[in-house]
Amino acid sequence: MIIRPEIKDDHDAVSETTIAAFEDHPYSQQTEHLIIDELRKTGALKVSLVAEVYDQVVGHIAFSPVTISDGTNDWYGLGPVSVLPHLQGRGIGSKLIRAGLSRIGNGIGGSGCVLVGPPNFYSLFSFKRFSKLIHEGVPQELFLALPFAEHVPSGIVEFHPAFMQLPEVEKDIMADVIIDYAISGVRVNLENPAIQSLIQKGVLIKMPGSKVKIRPAVLRGYNPYFAKVAQFRTTELSRVHKNPIMMAITSSTL
Repeated sequence: MIIRPEIKDDHDAVSETTIAAFEDHPYSQQTEHLIIDELRKTGALKVSLVAEVYDQVVGHIAFSPVTISDGTNDWYGLGPVSVLPHLQGRGIGSKLIRAGLSRIGNGIGGSGCVLVGPPNFYSLFSFKRFSKLIHEGVPQELFLALPFAEHVPSGIVEFHPAFMQLPEVEKDIMADVIIDYAISGVRVNLENPAIQSLIQKGVLIKMPGSKVKIRPAVLRGYNPYFAKVAQFRTTELSRVHKNPIMMAITSSTL
């Protein structure tokens, strides 16, 4: 097995490996390959290594910059990291992690690395919990850091916006909500887990009568195109709602 930087010809294999690795993961939203694509597209995929066996990509790891509210620079986020299911448990992921951390610390002058993951595993690589480093939206015992120097930052840590991806099922729901959108909101099944997830993310707001409204500003962080369409739809509906003539025309066509 060799570990090397990815090349353009690896992109499809990296996506396939990532999809396969997370297919049955209990906490995955099946967006990991989309995260990598977006990191690559925006130039934020600062370290991207593949594990190769007999000319086949069998594993991958990504590192991208994070922002820390105290202004500290040169810290990176680890992940996603993936290994083909039938090869998991053979140390390939560990080798990718060690190679990636070495590239971050010694290759590009990183000051530290953070991740969200199980402490019992990542403690093997000297990651641990630092109470003054916080990543909102996850149990803090799962947010771990590895400083490469004595200084440990203090503040809120945010991963690259590429990590804010909507799963396909949530994209389908948002498309339906945008199409059916009305000033008073859209009636939905509030028991639907995908609807509940969108409400929890703040993309949708619960209204009386089992209805929801869209928050385009929040949606923009997850899907700029959907946000643009939703904003246009909301603006047009507001314009029609305020114009009696347009209201009459619209009503007569229903």
